[in-house]
Amino acid sequence: MALNEVESVAYRWADPIPLKTSVQRIREALEMVLNMMLFVVESVPLWWEALTSCFSAPKMKSIAGQTALVTGGANGLGQAIALELAKEGCNVAVADVDEVNARETVARLRKYNVSAVAYKVDVSDYEAVRQLGRDVERDIGPVDILVNNAAILPTSFSQDSLPSYIKRSMEVNVLSGIWTTQVFLDSMIRRRKGHVVAISSIAGYVAPGWAKTYATTKFAIRGYMDALEDDLYLRGQAGHVHTTTVFPFAFNTRKEAISVLKRSSGLTRMPIYEPAILGKSVVKAIRTNQRKVMVPDVAKPYQLAIFDNLPIKVRRLLTATMAQGEVKLLD
Repeated sequence: MALNEVESVAYRWADPIPLKTSVQRIREALEMVLNMMLFVVESVPLWWEALTSCFSAPKMKSIAGQTALVTGGANGLGQAIALELAKEGCNVAVADVDEVNARETVARLRKYNVSAVAYKVDVSDYEAVRQLGRDVERDIGPVDILVNNAAILPTSFSQDSLPSYIKRSMEVNVLSGIWTTQVFLDSMIRRRKGHVVAISSIAGYVAPGWAKTYATTKFAIRGYMDALEDDLYLRGQAGHVHTTTVFPFAFNTRKEAISVLKRSSGLTRMPIYEPAILGKSVVKAIRTNQRKVMVPDVAKPYQLAIFDNLPIKVRRLLTATMAQGEVKLLD
């Protein structure tokens, strides 16, 4: 049934769930206990593997000669990632709406004796992404490494509530990564070779109240990548097609966005890093098949999840301590 047909059908309740007998409930409880005991036994070698990996250097895979596509690769973080990929010997496709800087970036990439092509494309447009897939494969070959970096950054505190900004942010920050993954993933699976990278943000774990839309998109990226990884596992492809989600702190990129940070006395206490650091970290994460990585690596992503479970007053105090000045700017 087509989607429009489903939407036109009147809502119907599902059949009632039959009540379970006492015997059935006891049997289910016993099965759950047995399953958990089995899980504990089977997880022991996996925990041991995870523990030992903490004390050994990860194996580095070669990506020389592979084809990488970086969305939003004309400037900032995307450009830094593209340059590091070229240094490793990757051929790089740069997709961006900024054609002028995309071409300048490509000129820099070619200095590393790799193939590089610039494409002016709005990756929030699904049909444009499909055409991009055909163009890249024709020009430099099938994509082995997909870096979903394209994003809109908040450039003012008042912008967050504008409907046009909200809509465009969802299209660029979220939908573009879904479209590119859909277009390029099947080829990776057929060739049993690929890596999908998504640039989320520290705001994908700790949501700032002054940038609700931006935080929403970064949480969405985090959720989509977790689901994609599980999808690859269920399809038996987890050993061939890998995923990496990156959670950067503040980086010195678009001038207008950085000025927002500098106008807040609290936010300026957070260090701002140069994009080259992120480029190196992302390429290292690709070469070592890291699932999630924070940049800089001052903590692990799972440690940020603790923030969600702090008592609300403690969490607010921590937020206020790290970001004093937000309220002043909003007044």
